[in-house]
Amino acid sequence: MPDFNRPSVGWLCAFGVVLIWSGWLVVSRLGVVQTLTIYDLMILRFGVAVAAAAPIIWRFWPRQMKWWQILVISCGQGVPYLALSFGGMQYAPTSHAGTLMNGTLPLFAGILAWIFLKDRPNGWRVAGMIVLLLGCGLIGWDRETAGVAPDAWIGHLMFLGAAIFVAVNMIGTKLWGLTPLQAMVSIPITNLLWYGPLYLLFLPKAITVAPWSEIVLQGAYQGLGPSILAVMMFTTAIRTIGPAPTAAMMALVPGMAALIAIPILNEWPSELAWTGLVITTGGILLAAGLRPGRSGHHAMPERR
Repeated sequence: MPDFNRPSVGWLCAFGVVLIWSGWLVVSRLGVVQTLTIYDLMILRFGVAVAAAAPIIWRFWPRQMKWWQILVISCGQGVPYLALSFGGMQYAPTSHAGTLMNGTLPLFAGILAWIFLKDRPNGWRVAGMIVLLLGCGLIGWDRETAGVAPDAWIGHLMFLGAAIFVAVNMIGTKLWGLTPLQAMVSIPITNLLWYGPLYLLFLPKAITVAPWSEIVLQGAYQGLGPSILAVMMFTTAIRTIGPAPTAAMMALVPGMAALIAIPILNEWPSELAWTGLVITTGGILLAAGLRPGRSGHHAMPERR
């Protein structure tokens, strides 16, 4: 049996999460520009995730939480979050999505943590948030990257809204003590219970005419990658190599996504986009609690 407490396993898991989260941005962007609707993408995600988690739903259902608490947390990684993410990708490319969602997440999470958890950010984290705003501002001005629509600002606003929902999910998870396995079962099934009937009765669909290759790719990646594999790898990385090194690895997600999008989507970031991406990556490290010359104490959040 492999020793899952070895540091080498932790580093591999951390890099695996980077690949999964980066790949999610690219696969999702690919999904919204092909045949399937964003509503199809969401039903595939929740349907596959529920099927995969079915054997452990009864055992790990969060019975210690109230129904409205489960609903709040589920929305933070569920339909509202995905609708904004997928919707934004109809207007802006992968590099914008990765930078704006990952870049503003520590900012929104820090503000909510200060309000609800009384976790006041120190000077370095505040500096990181300021750097984040600068990097994201450059992305907001970018109109030269391949795939940027004339009204890309709509997509940018959607990405900011998506980041806010994830921040709410993070704070609720911390506040109400939701474990990774409980999140794996409660988030997809809660969303499927109310979104499934809405999708079947009212929302536009293209799943019956889409190629099977699209359906299999989106169903497998959306339902298994971020929802199940990434959660387990992220938890393992934190336990073996610690929060600060894990946070440093997660800062690679925007850049990795931009690189993957070049051969798959032919989305070449402009010089302005690359500059904003680099600045945002530095801001993520500072906002995550990594001080120059010292180890940090905060890890990047579980999401996607």
